[in-house]
Amino acid sequence: MTLFQNMRRGLLPARLTVDEIYDLTASGALAENERLELIEGEIVPMAAAKANWHSIMEGKLNWALVKQLPDKLRVYPAPSLTLSDDTLLEPDLVVVPLGAKMRELRGPDMLLVIEVADSSLSYDLHVKAPLYSAHGVREYWVVDAVRQTIRTHRAPGPDGYADVEEYEAHDRVEALLLPGVTIRLDTLG
Repeated sequence: MTLFQNMRRGLLPARLTVDEIYDLTASGALAENERLELIEGEIVPMAAAKANWHSIMEGKLNWALVKQLPDKLRVYPAPSLTLSDDTLLEPDLVVVPLGAKMRELRGPDMLLVIEVADSSLSYDLHVKAPLYSAHGVREYWVVDAVRQTIRTHRAPGPDGYADVEEYEAHDRVEALLLPGVTIRLDTLG
């Protein structure tokens, strides 16, 4: 029996791959805008709607990055990021080289990955940070939209990030892999 036949019967395999998620989306079994992530083969539903302050912060960060990035780089909001055959995450923003094909990129290819947190803070820090680190994402920021802080994660390794720092809204935070690109939360428009 195929995966699609099992889906019609209400059955899902215990583990899925990223390719199966894309196939399910292409077939219409999953909605194209379905809010889910795949972590080590398991589907993890995400909140159906983002809180207003989350969306506002995401938009402000996106605009600030777009204004500062050189022409050879791009920022993408809410992409699907494949970390391995069985792990697909949906960060809020990523910065990648111009012309990059998101489906082909992996952790080390990302120049900056940003999660905007409100109710998801614990998940972003305790579930996603270790995954991003284990898969070689070199710089990961968690922006707390409620407390107005940025927690940077740098120097990834199999046991987590070796360099984690928290910055207040008035602090200027520079992306290490993006010279000259800085964010200061209290000055975002």
